[in-house]
Formats: sequence, structure tokens, C-alpha cells
Amino acid sequence: MLNPGFVTRKALTEWQDVPSLLPQFQFHEKHRAVITTLFPEKILSLVAGFDIQKEVVIHALMSVRQLPQKLQSNRSRETLNSFGLQSFTLLTRSASELCYGLRGQFWRADFGLETVPDASAYQLPARPGGAKLLLRYQVKPLAENKYELLTETFIHCPDRASHLKMAVYWLAIRAGSGLIRKRMLEAVKSSLDNKC
Repeated sequence: MLNPGFVTRKALTEWQDVPSLLPQFQFHEKHRAVITTLFPEKILSLVAGFDIQKEVVIHALMSVRQLPQKLQSNRSRETLNSFGLQSFTLLTRSASELCYGLRGQFWRADFGLETVPDASAYQLPARPGGAKLLLRYQVKPLAENKYELLTETFIHCPDRASHLKMAVYWLAIRAGSGLIRKRMLEAVKSSLDNKC
């Protein structure tokens, strides 16, 4: 069955493993990879150091997403190339979890990003007309030398107007966003799988 990633209030009340950094959300996406490695401590380091500019498919998808911005004559080349994991604020990092936050109006051509210097600024209530996004990576042991790497995206919109704009945007970008997450997981997996 197709899961469009919309989260109802009822579903949220029954949700397992709600992120403490974003306990309320209306959008969710989850992907996983199973990695065989003797070095599980390297998994999240590879995620943190992943460069989307070096992965051809991800770079192409991000270029398509930035096309509306490129068509605006007042945008600099530097601004266009700046969006990636470095645009997010590192919120938490442990041996098994890595969380990044982003605030803005993601449906706008320029993403409408807010400056978020630290976790405290991220946790302030979302502004009306904006949204908060949490990107969570978790590593879970499955068996000897086998680990599950999960990536989840959670998005909260504080009002109906931002929720409706985000819903339209979500439907437009979700397939591409999912492919980006899967390619990243595969890159990390291929870096570590069966390597001693």
C-alpha cells in the first residue's frame, strides 16, 4: 500500500519512538539499510561527512529542486550551491543517533530558511507560516556484525496555511526526497559492507 507520509493526530498518539526534539509532526518519511560491518562506529561518521555534491543522482535531483531559484535573476551562484546537510543545525550526536534540524518555508523557491545557530534556537516554537524539520539517523544492532541504519524525516507545521503549503510541496518532492535518502544509505552501506 502506498504511504504518502501524512501523519494524523490519531496516528501520532499511537506513534512509537516519537522524537523528543519534535514531538508534534504532520509529515514523516523513513528509509533503512542493513549494513554488515566490524566497524559500526563509522556508520554515523560517514553520514555526517556525506557530500551530496559528489553523488551524481543526488546532485541532479537537488539541481532540479533549485531550478525555480536559478530562474530568479537576483540569486547568486553561491546561494544556489549552498543547500545540503551543512544547511542543517546539528542538534544531537551520540554513538547511535544523529539529529539535524532545519526551520523555514521549504516550499519557497529559496527554501525560506531561518538562521538556527543551535539546538535551543531550533526548539523555539515554529513561527506562523513556517515549518520545522527534523532529520534523524539511528544505528541499531540486528545481529553479530549486522546493523540497521535508519533515516527519518519529521516535519511540523504550526498552522493551517503552512500545513496546506507543505502538503502540496510534500506531494511534489517526496519521491525525489526518498530517492536522495536511499542513495545516501546505499553510499554508506557500500563504504562499509563486509569490510574488515
